[in-house]
Amino acid sequence: MNEATMKTLSQFKEMADDEKHDPRQKFARVKDAIEIYHVSRPTLMKMAAESGALYKIDATILINFQILDEYLETFRIPGVVI
Repeated sequence: MNEATMKTLSQFKEMADDEKHDPRQKFARVKDAIEIYHVSRPTLMKMAAESGALYKIDATILINFQILDEYLETFRIPGVVI
């Protein structure tokens, strides 16, 4: 590999390392989930509540990614170009 290719691969690796959402991660706090899903807090809380993905432990609210992802798939519009 040439030097430019090595530099590009290195940059991609750094970007992947910076990614906040680990696919194996099952739960996250609301603040982290907002950053991962790129939606507003009210929208996220509404979707999480409707899907049953909210968990409350004392004062901490967690969102289950697996449940929320399954819920979001119900809004998928297959084969449509927007």
